[in-house]
Amino acid sequence: MINSLSLTFLLALQISASLASQSPDLDGARIGNHSDTTRTLVLPPVMVTAGLTQLKPALAPFSIAVIEASDIKQLPIRAVSDALAYVQGVDLRRRGPLGVQSDVTIRGGTFEQTAIMIEGMRLNDVQTGHNTFSVPLLPSDIERIEVVKGGAARALGAGAMDGAVNIILRQPGSDPTISLGLMGGDATYQEGRLSASAATGNIVHRLSAQALRHSGWIPSSDVELQSILYTASTQLDDGKAQVLVGATNKAFGANGFYSPRFPEQWEHITTIIAGGALEKTVAADVDFKLRGLARMNDDEFRLKRNDPAFYTNRHRTEQYLLQAGMTIHESTGATSLLFEGGSDWINSSNLGTHRRLRGSVILEAVRMWGQLRGTLGGGLLTFSDRSPLPTGGLDLSYRLDPESSSISIVFLSLQINGRVPSYTDLYYRDPSTTGNPLLRLETARTAELGYRHTTDRMSLSAALFHRSGRDMIDYAIDTAGKGTAENISTVNVTGLDVSATWTLDLWALRHLRIGLVYQSLVSSSPSRTRYIADNLRTQGVLESRWQFPLDITGTYIMRVVERVTDPTIHLVHDVRFQKQISPFTITIEATNLSNASYIETGWVPVPPRWARVGLDWSL
Repeated sequence: MINSLSLTFLLALQISASLASQSPDLDGARIGNHSDTTRTLVLPPVMVTAGLTQLKPALAPFSIAVIEASDIKQLPIRAVSDALAYVQGVDLRRRGPLGVQSDVTIRGGTFEQTAIMIEGMRLNDVQTGHNTFSVPLLPSDIERIEVVKGGAARALGAGAMDGAVNIILRQPGSDPTISLGLMGGDATYQEGRLSASAATGNIVHRLSAQALRHSGWIPSSDVELQSILYTASTQLDDGKAQVLVGATNKAFGANGFYSPRFPEQWEHITTIIAGGALEKTVAADVDFKLRGLARMNDDEFRLKRNDPAFYTNRHRTEQYLLQAGMTIHESTGATSLLFEGGSDWINSSNLGTHRRLRGSVILEAVRMWGQLRGTLGGGLLTFSDRSPLPTGGLDLSYRLDPESSSISIVFLSLQINGRVPSYTDLYYRDPSTTGNPLLRLETARTAELGYRHTTDRMSLSAALFHRSGRDMIDYAIDTAGKGTAENISTVNVTGLDVSATWTLDLWALRHLRIGLVYQSLVSSSPSRTRYIADNLRTQGVLESRWQFPLDITGTYIMRVVERVTDPTIHLVHDVRFQKQISPFTITIEATNLSNASYIETGWVPVPPRWARVGLDWSL
C-alpha cells in the first residue's frame, strides 16, 4: 500500500509541473505592517496567529497546516476535533466517535504534549488531557484551525512540546443569519443543530447549539451530548474586541476507555468556558492584545455505571488565564513580548485538592535580511509547585526565488520546550494505575529541516524532524498489567513529513491532497509503557474533492494507519456528498466504509461503517 501511495505522489508531482506554469503571480511576503518591496505577489489572504507574530502560511519557517472554514464544510465530521484526523503528522486517537473523547498527539508525542488553544488561549485540561476537547465548539463555529507541528510551537507556552492546535472562531457579518440542521444514521444516531447571528449596533452576536445521541456499536458505547456557545464581537477603528461563553454536557458509556476488565464503565463531563479578547493598535507600529479565559470542568467516572458505590471518581477543576502582549513593528521585522498568568485548581475524590499558580514571559524577535528571515525567541515558565521551565528557539527561512511568481523557501527550526505533569500523572490511584507525586518536568529538544513550494494552485512541502525527549512521563506496565507513572530518561522520535496539494479542473476533480508521514521511536524504558510506544509509525492521507453534475459536491478521503505496536497497515475510507436546493442542503456521509477493525487507543475498537443523512436549512 505504501508503494502505491508513493507512486500516486510521484504521478501527482508531474501534474503539478503543468499547473505551476499556468499559475498567476502570488502576493509577496510581509513582516508585521511592512511589505516586502522585492516583488508584489498574490497569496491567499489568511494570516495565521499560531505564534507571537502573524505570518502567512507559505512563509512559515516551520511545518504548519491550516484548515479553513471552506475545508471544514467539505469534511465528513460532526466534531471540531475530528478535522485533525485528516492532517498528516497529527494522531487523533478517539475512544468514542463524533467528539465523545479525543486525544491529540503530534509527531510521536503524547496527548499531554500538544497545546490546544482557542484564539491563542490555552484550553488544556489540568486534570487530564483526555478531557481537553470537552468544549462547546461546532465545526460551523470555526473560521480556521492552525496546526503547528513540532517544537516551533514553543512560543505558545508550556506543553507545546510537539506542536499546538489553535482554533480561530468565526466572525459573522452584520446581516442576520439562521441555520437549522437535523441528522440521523446508524446506531440510532440523532442530532439537531442551531446557529444564528445578528447585529445590534456595531456588536455582532452569534449563538450555536447542539444536541445528539446514539446507542453506540458495542455495549456501553452510547452517548448523550448537549452544547451551547455564545460570542459577541465588534470591530473598532484600530482593533477588535470579542467575548465568548459556552457549556457542554455529555454522558457516555466508556467501555474499554481505561480498562478492559469492566465493560460497563461510564462517564459524565460538564464543561463551562468564558473568555474575552481585545486587540488594538495603540501607536502607528505598536499592536496590543489582552486576553482572558476561564474553564470549569466537572467529571464523574464509574467503573460500573449502574453501581456508583462500587467505584466512582469525582473531579472538579477550575483554570484561569490572563494574557497581555505587545508587538512593535519595524522596517526590518518585529519584536513581541507576551506576559501570561493564571491558576489551576482541582478538588477530586481520588486526586485530592491542589492549587497551582503559574506565570510566564516570552520574548520573540523577527528580522529580515534580504531573503533570509530569522526568528529568535525565549521565555521562562514558572509554577508555584514545580521548578521554572526555560523555553527558547531559533527559526530560519530563506526564500529561493524572490523574482518568481511562486514562493519557495527552505527552513530550519531548533527548539527547547517542556511540560509540567498533569494532576492525574501526579496523584491518580486505582487498582490498575498509580500516579507519582515525585515526577519531574518533561523537556525536549526538537529540530526540523524543511522545504516548501507554493503557488496559487498547488503547494509542496517536505520536512525531516527529530525530537530528543528527556524525562518523558508515561505509565510503565508491570507483569500484572498495573501501570505506574515514571520519568523515562530518553525518548527520541525521528521522521519524515511530506505533502502536496493541488487545485484542479480535471473533469469532476477539483482538489487533491496527498500526505505521508513515517517516523521511528526509540525509548530507553526497559518496560512496556501505556502511551509513548503505542504511536504511529506510518500515516498517509489521500483527500479528493469533486464537483458532480446536478450541483452535487463530494469528498473522498483514504487514511493509511500503521502503529508501532500493531505493524499492520489499515485503510480507512470516509466520504461525504452534498446537494444544495436553496435554502436546503442535503448531506450524506459515511466513515470507515470498509469496516476496518483495529484499536486506536485504550481497548476500544474503532467504530464500524457509520452512515448518516442530514438536512440543513439556512436563511
